[in-house]
Amino acid sequence: MKIKILIISFFVTILFYSCSKDNPTQPVTPVTKGVFVINEGLYNQNNSEITFYNPATGQTIANFYSQKNGRIIGDNANSMFIFENKGYVAVDGSNKIEVIDLKDGTSLGIIDLGQKGSPREIFILNSNRGFVTSFSKNSVIEFNPSNLTITREIPVGKYPEAIAYANFKLFVANSDLGTGNTVSVIDLNTNSVIKTIQVGINPRFVGISNDNRVIVGCSGDFFNTEGIGGYYFINPINLSITDSILLKYHPQDYALTKDNYMFYINDKGVGKINLSNKNVDTVFISGMTINDINGIAYSIAFDEINQKLYVGNPKNFTQNGEVKIFDRNGNYLKKFETKINPGAIYFYR
Repeated sequence: MKIKILIISFFVTILFYSCSKDNPTQPVTPVTKGVFVINEGLYNQNNSEITFYNPATGQTIANFYSQKNGRIIGDNANSMFIFENKGYVAVDGSNKIEVIDLKDGTSLGIIDLGQKGSPREIFILNSNRGFVTSFSKNSVIEFNPSNLTITREIPVGKYPEAIAYANFKLFVANSDLGTGNTVSVIDLNTNSVIKTIQVGINPRFVGISNDNRVIVGCSGDFFNTEGIGGYYFINPINLSITDSILLKYHPQDYALTKDNYMFYINDKGVGKINLSNKNVDTVFISGMTINDINGIAYSIAFDEINQKLYVGNPKNFTQNGEVKIFDRNGNYLKKFETKINPGAIYFYR
């Protein structure tokens, strides 16, 4: 499950709540472009959902998956990878990847990862090779995106979270339940780990920078109130760390702009970093502006075309959430409703 360790320690009692059911017979208007939100729901409550939002019209389909398929997608959906107009959704608590048609939410099948499959994040290289981190198996599972079969399992570090691709290699963040500090590098020619790179405490996020370096986001020790973490930059060719930016307040997920800025979530709300000169604005958008209940932001994405910043608001973690939209200067513009715990945001064009 993606729900943060820090959040669990404060809100563990929310896991016993449930949500109301939606009408599964509502018609679904086919969509062509817009924003998808993966809502985690509550752990062990089997109430994850996908929300669709059209920025051009303001149309929102809060229960995009269930109203088309007449059932819930599963327990604790964690992330999605878009490939060939399909969404490959990692449903952690249900130990599966669910494949959907992004036009209308139709389920196209599942990849059953077996007991303790616990998928976290997905990368798809081509129509024959896809990869997903398996949190409880301490591995990366390779699958075929076309016939939805499992190809092999590659051992990595403990409790892997994020995954990214560069230079025909996979870079896997090994969180080890908040105590890890390594990234496993998998060579896709040999399908094995060729190097383990030491980074900061609690690596949970991985992406690719504008100059094609691997960015690893480390949240630091959640039991330390200052929460020193940061972002580490890896050269994907020689596998060396070329730079790092250390930050307080548990830096978490991030979004990049093409002009080399990073917006990132922390305990104070959303921060902003100029990656060209490392200038940091720790509280670019305050947490209470995003979430007036407890000040916690939950997901983030940047729309490069429209220059808008999308931030997930889980509210109190038991009711339907929302996504707030800001301009790139941090000014609030509008919002749309989601289901419970909007944990990941994706643009589909």
